[in-house]
Order: sequence, then structure tokens, then C-alpha cells
Amino acid sequence: MELYHLRTFVHLAKLGNFSRTADDLTLSQSAVSRHIEALEREFGLPLFVRGGRGAVLTEAGRRLLERAERILRLEDEAVVALRELQNLETGSLSLGASTTPGNYLLGSILARYRQDHPRIQCRVHIANTQAILPLLAEGTVDLGVLAAPPVIPPGLCVEPWAEDRLVLVAPPGHNPGGGSTSLEALRNQPFFIREPGSNTRLTVERHFQRTAFHPAHILEFGSTEAIKGAVAAGAGLAFLPACSVKPDLESGRLSLASGPGCQVSRQLVVAHPKGERLPPAALAFVALLGKRFAGEVSSVV
Repeated sequence: MELYHLRTFVHLAKLGNFSRTADDLTLSQSAVSRHIEALEREFGLPLFVRGGRGAVLTEAGRRLLERAERILRLEDEAVVALRELQNLETGSLSLGASTTPGNYLLGSILARYRQDHPRIQCRVHIANTQAILPLLAEGTVDLGVLAAPPVIPPGLCVEPWAEDRLVLVAPPGHNPGGGSTSLEALRNQPFFIREPGSNTRLTVERHFQRTAFHPAHILEFGSTEAIKGAVAAGAGLAFLPACSVKPDLESGRLSLASGPGCQVSRQLVVAHPKGERLPPAALAFVALLGKRFAGEVSSVV
């Protein structure tokens, strides 16, 4: 049984006309007839009744049609699967990243990804979490790597990737509570927070609510780096992602406050449109995240 015979058979079964089938498949009518006759000889059963109304399926033809369509569909899937491997040599990857993974984590991940797939063209859009979600929903980016949103929008699939920690940082050499510090002892200290739409801000605000902590002074900055600069200059304190402040703590530019309530955890996730097949370049990136980097985020401080 030849696949091209089955393809002719399925086409004729749908059109019911030898002439139209021949035109669609760029064959002669005699070639269409030969394909059908070859199948009928192989099975020993008539597949069509030829008459004034065209070609009408027999019972044997109806039974074959369902299975022939399945066989051809599997052939198409096999071709797609193999082409996907080819596409890893020439494809593209579009990522949307919230600011913490985008600025402090994706660099090393993409470096390894480029080693494995040097011909993949990568593009990364970095913004706060609420700005990335619409890009995912409209298909502007293939994947989102971001902090878990408080509400998962319809149409998006969100998978846990790693745990991130926010730590309380202070000016260099400065311990605002003199030893182990509780949040309550810091009520009169200025606190810096990120802009609306930032998951870091949302995490901090929820932490304040859970601990019934109400700072006397809150100042808003539009980036983590700006907040680090303000804290380093002695202007106040801030909860920031541990991965963003590791070099600053090691160099002494910032100091770490310790004590009850001075750390809070959150989940980092990978998000993509629900029900859509991810392109091969995106699948390879997700596999890399799962293999190498899930355990590294929460252990940086």
C-alpha cells in the first residue's frame, strides 16, 4: 500500500469526482483511476461505486477512509517533528522576561542556550510582570519568564520554575536595628519600592500586610538598580531580589538586614499560551531551564 495511493483515495472520497480530484492533485484522470484500482486489488474489495452521481464510497471505502486519514495525519506529524529538529539550526526564540529574571538571571541561561544552539536568533523583551502578560496573550513572545502573577490570565499556561527570595538590604556597614532586626523596629526608616505592575512591589506589599507592618515613609522607584543606588547612598532600606544584590553584598556596597520578617519568598514561572504547540526553539529553552537553573535562584545569598 502506497501513501500516494491513499492520498488520492482520501481526496476522491471527499470530492466524489474523478475529474476534480485529478485537477486538484495535478494528475490525469487515468492516473487517479490507477491509484484507486491498485488499492481495490490489494484489498480485494470495491472502494467506490461509479455512476452518474460520481464516485460514492462503498462500505469498505467508508471503513478505509477513517483509517487512511489517520495514517496521513501521522505522516504529516512525522514530517513536522523532523522539521522541528531542522528548525533548531535556523529558528528563532522570542522571550518576555520580567525585570528580575530578565536583568539578573537570563544572561547566563542564554549564554548556555547559545552554546547549544548557536544559529537560533534570540530576542528578549524585558519589562515588569504586568507588561509581559499581554505580550504572551497576543503571541508577541513565545515564552514568558517571570514572577508568578497573582491571577493567571485566561489562555495562559503557567509552570513553576524556581523559588526566588527577596531580602532586606541596608546602606553599607549599617545595621538599623543593632544586631538581629525585626521589621517592627524599622517602622520609621524610609522604604523604597518598585513601580505599579512590578511583582517585586506586589510581593513586598503583601508581605507588609501579612506582618501588619506599615512603614512611615515609602518612596517609589522605577527600577531595581535605582533603588540599589538610593540604598547604597544611605537614603533608606528596600526588599530586593537576592539575585540582584549578591555582588553588592559581596563588595560591601550594601549590607543585609537579618531577623524576623526580613526575607520573603516568591515563585518564578515559565508562561506560554495555553493549547498552542510551542516552537522547537522554545521547547529547547524550557528543557534547559528545567535541567540547569531551577535550583540556583534561591541559593544566591
